[in-house]
This record gives sequence, C-alpha cells and structure tokens, in this order.
Amino acid sequence: MIDPATVRIEDRDGLRHVTIEGRQFGFGGAVNRSKLTTHYTRELLEMILEAKGAAWLRDEVMRTEDPDYIERPLGRLIERFVSIAGKTVLDFGCGCGASSIALARLGAAEVYGIEPDPAFAEIARRRVAEDGLEGRVHVHHVPDTTRLPLPDGSVDLAVCNAVLEHIPPRHRPAHLREIWRTLRPGGHLIISETPNRLWPKDHHTTGLWWVPYMPLRLARRYAIWRSDRVSPECTVEQLVADGIRGVTYWEIRRALGPGAICLNVVRGDDIAVYARTSLARPGQSRKRRLVKSLVWTMARAVEMLILRRLRIPGTALMPELTLCLCRQEG
Repeated sequence: MIDPATVRIEDRDGLRHVTIEGRQFGFGGAVNRSKLTTHYTRELLEMILEAKGAAWLRDEVMRTEDPDYIERPLGRLIERFVSIAGKTVLDFGCGCGASSIALARLGAAEVYGIEPDPAFAEIARRRVAEDGLEGRVHVHHVPDTTRLPLPDGSVDLAVCNAVLEHIPPRHRPAHLREIWRTLRPGGHLIISETPNRLWPKDHHTTGLWWVPYMPLRLARRYAIWRSDRVSPECTVEQLVADGIRGVTYWEIRRALGPGAICLNVVRGDDIAVYARTSLARPGQSRKRRLVKSLVWTMARAVEMLILRRLRIPGTALMPELTLCLCRQEG
C-alpha cells in the first residue's frame, strides 16, 4: 500500500513555498520528500490537492513552473515539423491546463483546451487566469470528447500531449476522427508522450516489464504485486483510464485513413532525435550511456536500412510515440 503524502504550504515574499513529505511521483521520478516554490495562489494549490492528491501535487505544479518539463520539449517537437507562431491550436485533453499554457507561451495565437473532467477544467481556467492568459487560452469542459465544440477545419494545429493512452482502446478511433475533423486542410496533428503498446516495458502506469503484452486482469494482479504505483483497490477500469494500454502507430493510421501524411516518414530521423534526448538525461553512469549509445546506433541502422524502405517511422517501434500527421489538402 502506498503511504499518503502530506503537504505544508507557506506564504513568503509573495510566493508559495511547498513542502511535500511521503511518496510522490512526477518529473524526475518518484521521491519521498520535495520542496518547491510557485507563484500560484494557495487557493489554486488546494484545488489541485483536492483533485489529484498530495502524491501528484509536485508533478502538476512543475508542469508549468519548470520549462524543461513540458514547454521546451513540446516546443522542440512542434518546431521539428511546423511553426506554432500565430496558430490556432486545439489542446485535446488539456488536463489541469499546463499544456495549454505551454502552447500559448510557445507563441500560439489562440489555444482551445478541451477537458472531460470538470474539476480539472476548473483548475485549468483558474491557472490560465493566474498566468494572465485568459485572452488567448480558452478552456472548455466537454463531457463527450467525441463531439468537440469547434467547427470543421477551424484549427491549424491539434496537440494530443500524453492523452491518447487514457482513452479505452475501443473508443480511440472516434476521438481521433473528431480531432481530425477540426483540422483545416494542410493542418497538423501532433501526438506526443504516448506510450507505445509494442514496447515491452510499461514506463507510464506501473513501471513494469511485459505488462503491455499481458491480458488486463493478469496485468492488474501483477501490478498490485510488483508496482509501488498501484494500490490493491485499483480496478481494471481504473488502470485503463490511468493509461496502462498504450497506443500503436498503426492504430492511429487506421483511424485517420489515407488522407493523413506522416511527416516522421518524410524526415526519417526519429531514432536519432530520441537517442539525443535519452543520452542527455541526468544521473546516468558512463557505462549506461555507452550501452545506450550502442543500442541506439544499432536501432538507427535498422531505421535507415529497413524502416525507411517500408515507409515506417522509427517512432513506431520506440518506447513512446512522437508523431506529426498532416491533413492532406484537397
């Protein structure tokens, strides 16, 4: 059983100084104690605590306080394929608003954040207001996200940042087609930080090897036994909602049909980009970096010699899917 974390908030010098004691998760991995400083009000922090719990407070706050968490990686990803400056952007599954704020900071003219959870949507609106972005970021609570409150072809860029894995597999095609409907011809869909169902380790929900290949009931039993992220009370349905079932590249292509052009195939540098990010992560030993370097060198050779000829992007076989699909004009 995971011990609950406790939180202490102090107001000092116009900022909130937060101390969290106990097991907690998020950016940089799990820790047992953390301190953070934020410009957000006590009221907003208490809203996040009520909605997500103490174990995830550090994670949620750092999503906007630390630009290396979401803003810079997402910016590098988008700029690899398309410019965001001046664009109208759909942020599908915006959660508590961190990704919508990041998109506005990166230069989007307008951002439409869509969120099915009413508590998360309310937090996102409060967060946007405290960051002074109400004129550019519009958060909508949409209970049924297969029916978006946006006209056909009304956005230049749609972003699914760490969201598709939280949708049950049988419902994903309908959501993807609805997102696609809102894109103008020539518009782009970015999918990022989405666990790849083909990868043997579940980095996202349990941290365990072979879980992606197990039947769900067996995966639940194994996760309760071996993972400190899963409590005995967790149901199969909760695990699916938490993202235990990743997504495949081919699943996305089938949903969108032949009118989707995968720019990853055109660029053909997925593995090189992922390898640079992986090797740059702090806290790795020299031996681990060397092993990783050899693995990614071999993977790069496979990408160049085999995957390119088959028109398969390297990301299709990597731990996370990082995709850009363009809606064909005409």
